[in-house]
Amino acid sequence: MPELTYVDGNAIGGLLTDVFGRDATDVSGRCSSCGAENVVAALHVYRAAGVVVRCPSCQAVLIRVVAAGDRVWIDLDGLLGSGLEPLREARIHVVHGGEVVDGRAEA
Repeated sequence: MPELTYVDGNAIGGLLTDVFGRDATDVSGRCSSCGAENVVAALHVYRAAGVVVRCPSCQAVLIRVVAAGDRVWIDLDGLLGSGLEPLREARIHVVHGGEVVDGRAEA
């Protein structure tokens, strides 16, 4: 099986700017699994059908992002204390605990 490679969190800087309205690569948060605190730029980003962002310390999933057309679903369940809030005009669904808790994309 081929080894999966990752890039650092700066690779999703543009996507995060679109969603949060500012550069979020310097935002700090804690891993819900191991408690390690890192800035987004230091996280490990894997790309496939969507984006999976993992903790560099324990490899737990911190953020999941799926884009379809002009909509984005972002799951921040693994990243604690970041304080990130999506733009009101962003066409985004924020997922927490497996449920959509913010339906800003609904027009």
